[in-house]
Amino acid sequence: MLKKIFKSFTGLFLAALLLVSSVSANSASAASENAKDCVPKKVMWGKTELKSGQLGKVTVLKETKLYALKENKLEVHKTLPVKGEYRVYTFKNHASGDVYGVGGGYYVKKDSLIKYETPSKRKLALVKENGCDKGQAVKENEGGFFWKAEKNGNTVYMLGSIHLGIEEFYPLNSKIQKAFDQSKNLVVEADIVNMNVLAFQQLVAEKAIYADGSSIEDHVSEEILAKLKEAFASYGVDFNQIKQFEPWYLQMLLENIKSISPEYKAELGIDYYLLSKAGNKKIIELEGAEFQINMMDSFSEAVQLKLLEETLKSESADGQLAAMIKAWQTSDDDAIAKLLFDVPDNSPEYKEYMTELLDNRNIGMADKIAKYLTGNTKETYFVVVGAGHYFGDMSIINLLEKKGFKIEKIQ
Repeated sequence: MLKKIFKSFTGLFLAALLLVSSVSANSASAASENAKDCVPKKVMWGKTELKSGQLGKVTVLKETKLYALKENKLEVHKTLPVKGEYRVYTFKNHASGDVYGVGGGYYVKKDSLIKYETPSKRKLALVKENGCDKGQAVKENEGGFFWKAEKNGNTVYMLGSIHLGIEEFYPLNSKIQKAFDQSKNLVVEADIVNMNVLAFQQLVAEKAIYADGSSIEDHVSEEILAKLKEAFASYGVDFNQIKQFEPWYLQMLLENIKSISPEYKAELGIDYYLLSKAGNKKIIELEGAEFQINMMDSFSEAVQLKLLEETLKSESADGQLAAMIKAWQTSDDDAIAKLLFDVPDNSPEYKEYMTELLDNRNIGMADKIAKYLTGNTKETYFVVVGAGHYFGDMSIINLLEKKGFKIEKIQ
């Protein structure tokens, strides 16, 4: 249950870890520009939406590997589950065999483990008919959790972020976009776009590796160790290269690997996208990557191990992430609250984790936002943090209201 909370709403430096692997904001920019004046009607083909430029789709018949092409070599990134469906955009003749390009730089081998199909003429005609080349009126995106507060001539907009996103997030709702354009300051948990990658890697090495020279093998049961090795091996990761890391980092690493998908991308996450569009805005960090790493490293070993064990029980992060994305797209407060707090766990580990992960962090964030509102600068701030920080008894919104600020829910 702890893993469910961690993955869904905080993300913390998930995008930063992906950034170290050289992701970019190009996808988000392209999605926004292409959809600036139009949101096309969806044409569903099985489980997935048929997109313009799509050649076909593959359906996984038996577990198969998802590959990345690096220096003309195919490297395993994850295992795709049975019955999964993935859009195909390209076809390559590779030295190791033919492969289908499923987007995001990933490929699936053409073999008996998958089934390739092409869309019918009727489906293709629907995509063209429902597209944006006819000038039809379309409904803009309504997604987002968005608030506004004013005091002393200062304005603070607050947007809940989803750290992994989809192309359909963009363009953002016009109210959100207008507020962002008018804001002089962009306030985020951590600047994951302009961070010093080398310094970040050094910090991780300092905090995430066992200082006493031991390895995870010395801290978990044989049963958990076997499951760990099996889990990482399924994604092509050499366990000997990561066994020196503490449980909290292994848990995050495993979650990140599970989240690698042609559908969900860090560069399409709300915070990443807005940072890439900041331009001349002043970027202010509420916490920073170092703060977040120190917090994770400070958890007791019992909490870290429970997080790791919960992650091992989960086969895929896609279902939880899909529910979260749907809630964001429909501005469904109740759905977000249920995903966040409907967790029947009264263990000491759960209480310790939630207190630090949300309550204490929310207090610190609310205190800083209050200073923006009471300052004498008469400026506009656009605050974007994980959506979960805006819900619950100890939410940023409730804490600000208790301080006497009037908060307006825009959507």
